[in-house]
Amino acid sequence: MSQASDDFSKIGFARTFFLPALLIFLIPVVSLVFFLYIQNHYDEEARNEILQEIRADASLSAEDKAAAEALYINVPLSRLIMHPDFADIVTSQASFNYATFRWAIRLSLFSIIGGIVVFVLSALCVVASLRSQWVQYVSLSVSWHVLRIFGAAQVLIQGVLLFALSYWVTAFFFNIYVPKLMIIAGILALAAIAAVIKSIFIKLNNETVVEGTVIERDSSPALWQELSSICAKVKTEMPDQVIAGIDDNFFVAEQSLTVGEKKYSGRSLFVSLSLLKQMNGSEADAVLAHEMAHFSGNDTLYSQKISPLLVRYEHYLHGLYEGGVSLPIFYFMNCFRALYEVSLKRLSRSREFRADRIATEVTSPADMAGALLKIIAYSSYRAKVEQDIFNKEEVLENANVSQEIALGFDHYAGSFLSTPDVSLLQTSHPFDTHPSLVDRMQAVGCTLESPDSQVMLSAPGDGQWYRNIEGAEELENAQWQEYEDRFRAYHEESLPYRFLPETDAELAIVVKAFPEVQISGEEGLLTIDHAGIMHHPWESPVPFSEIQSCNMDDKGRLNFILAEGKPNKINLKKFMDSDQQRVIEAVERYYSRYLAAKAYQEHVKQAGTTEVEELADTET
Repeated sequence: MSQASDDFSKIGFARTFFLPALLIFLIPVVSLVFFLYIQNHYDEEARNEILQEIRADASLSAEDKAAAEALYINVPLSRLIMHPDFADIVTSQASFNYATFRWAIRLSLFSIIGGIVVFVLSALCVVASLRSQWVQYVSLSVSWHVLRIFGAAQVLIQGVLLFALSYWVTAFFFNIYVPKLMIIAGILALAAIAAVIKSIFIKLNNETVVEGTVIERDSSPALWQELSSICAKVKTEMPDQVIAGIDDNFFVAEQSLTVGEKKYSGRSLFVSLSLLKQMNGSEADAVLAHEMAHFSGNDTLYSQKISPLLVRYEHYLHGLYEGGVSLPIFYFMNCFRALYEVSLKRLSRSREFRADRIATEVTSPADMAGALLKIIAYSSYRAKVEQDIFNKEEVLENANVSQEIALGFDHYAGSFLSTPDVSLLQTSHPFDTHPSLVDRMQAVGCTLESPDSQVMLSAPGDGQWYRNIEGAEELENAQWQEYEDRFRAYHEESLPYRFLPETDAELAIVVKAFPEVQISGEEGLLTIDHAGIMHHPWESPVPFSEIQSCNMDDKGRLNFILAEGKPNKINLKKFMDSDQQRVIEAVERYYSRYLAAKAYQEHVKQAGTTEVEELADTET
């Protein structure tokens, strides 16, 4: 089964990344074949014409004719005119044409050969990156600079080739040229070049915002004292700051972090107040020893170095994707980004296993395993609670996420290990990926199937580290209140996009967010509400449910294609200039709301049908 999965994974990677990457050779190969062909065609025509002239020239001796014929038969005119003595035997137009063919062939060859060389070089860098974090950083840095320059050169070259093809394909085969086609090709090429240049030089916002509160050393000496003891055992330096929040994870970082309105640099440790409350002291020791082990292994240092490169890479990929004709280069670059992701994940797994091993040595296998179980179970239950609350189709007076978690977590923990696919779950992290729960449990010498796992998961925590933070309860409650207020506001914003109103309560929610809009024009009043559109020239209102599509034509009219096929139009020119954009925005916003609500209701209906079928199967 494992071998089949590996084969499937390889096939999937080839289809998703490798084969599309080969598209980078499409335009150069087509250009090379085409321009070689027409150059040979012009050479053949010129050769025949010149040979006829030589043979008809009575002033030449038989010996001179033979020598001239041999020269023009053996040396193509395209090569011959490059010699100064023969440069003037063709017209200026023919010389220009040959120069075009020559440079198109050269650019095509450069593009193809360059693609192969960069492909091999980048592949070697990817392979080398598996050796260590330092090699991974160096190889990624080298690859990024090489690929960036190569990608920009390819966009420029392929844009030029595309423009040349837009003229010569029609000129050669049909004896015409299409100015519109050339203009379109030129615009597309320039747009791609502009998108790439912008992605290279754009100033990126690398600010990382962390929600929480910085715990000062003076305010919680017990916390810092215990942390000092952990660092001594792990043989690493203390973090520069500890940030306490309510996210369902623990992490460390060496990059600049923004907490509140202040930036912090150096080593940072984030601790979850909500999770510390669920753990006993030795389990928290194991988690924090794991995090400090990342400092001792320079994991955070290399994450700090690699992270900006990856951000730059992603923005560059976005520029290539947005460039249109640069899509083949995007697929080429994206292939290597995917390969590096394999390398990053492999070394990330290695780092996590090392940190788990150190934490196990500092504490015990049971402490590390118990911490892992509680973190993942808590994270899973929190996600379930939030989803259940968010799915409520009514205005929430209070979100009560923290209260729901506190009331139900113990019961959930009792059955967590029987959850489908529980072994595949991972701890969440803002910067790195983690191995699956089953792999980490096995690495520390425990198994999910063991009865001890359920005992460790169900054992209540003493919250020792939680109590070491002065004012922890007040800090946690304040952060939960702020989080739940945002949660409730976002939930309320989403409600109008769920309903095709059937009750007064649903109608009130939708109308509150999408009140009736009226805009006057030369043809009368345009009225838009949650249900549809009424325009004075129309015979009757048009419900959104009857609209199949909407588009704007070149005469500035919005065209609505209805279910029965009859088009209705809104002539934007009949509205004041200041109102035309209002009409477009209102139609787009209100119709988009209807489509979102329709899709949501269909999803709910389908999900309900699936649940009934699953229940019936269970009962059977």
